[in-house]
Amino acid sequence: MTTVSPVAVVFEHILVPTDFSEVSERALAYAKGVAKQGNSELLLVHVNPPIDLITPPEAAWIDVSDLESLREEQLEQLGAELRSKGYRARSISFTGALHEELLHAVLDNKVDLIALGTHGRKGLDRLLAGSDAEAVFRQVSCPVLSVGPAAPALQGERWSLREVICATTLRPNSAGLVAYAHKLAAQHGAELVLVHVKDAREQEADWASFEEAFHHLAPEYLGKRTWLRTRLASTAPDITIVDLARQRGSDLIVMGAHPASSMATHLPPGTAARVLLDAPCPVLTLLLP
Repeated sequence: MTTVSPVAVVFEHILVPTDFSEVSERALAYAKGVAKQGNSELLLVHVNPPIDLITPPEAAWIDVSDLESLREEQLEQLGAELRSKGYRARSISFTGALHEELLHAVLDNKVDLIALGTHGRKGLDRLLAGSDAEAVFRQVSCPVLSVGPAAPALQGERWSLREVICATTLRPNSAGLVAYAHKLAAQHGAELVLVHVKDAREQEADWASFEEAFHHLAPEYLGKRTWLRTRLASTAPDITIVDLARQRGSDLIVMGAHPASSMATHLPPGTAARVLLDAPCPVLTLLLP
């Protein structure tokens, strides 16, 4: 469950999974932007796939140990490069299922933020292979900053937040999520836009109960807020959220994610996963109670 403390939002240990691709590099750039602000430690993690005992003939010539050694060398070089630029950085390599190893790394290293790059998957590819990004943010207890395929590459080494969109159901159990987004936005001097998307099947939100729960978590001194209540019955929630972020030029979308097992992510994606596919900015997800 998301909690809000009276002190600033600080990320001491940021985990950055990498496969040395452009997608990973873009996520690392955002992680560096966050780390710059709080002198956070960057934990670079590469996960080698588990050894396949049934090797196809065309792959028999590949020496897995040599490939893993090469990846470990690349990982160490990346860490050394970051340290040479003044960042606190460590490198760790694992072998196994990606989301499972990342979950272990989070617990073992007291990680309080994951910066995750993802290609995004749709249709049959996702049904067959699942989504590692969704498997992570639906199981891990810390916030996950996902940089999807439509998010821009970060220019420079600082990430400035001008506007934060928080998408919520306006149920009392989402008050912690909104208070977290409110506090994060206030800390950066950014505007917070609260978005509630309602379809025809949803009952009217209990605004009074939500406000009461929110005020228990976010005192007034945190800063100004903007309540933008959007209710559209003809448009899917993910489309509305993405379109609004695109129209307003928002810098971050904050959303809740419901817990699920890794197998559940092989089913059709939830709203948060669908937003990530097309979001014009990074998406920060937190588990809802």
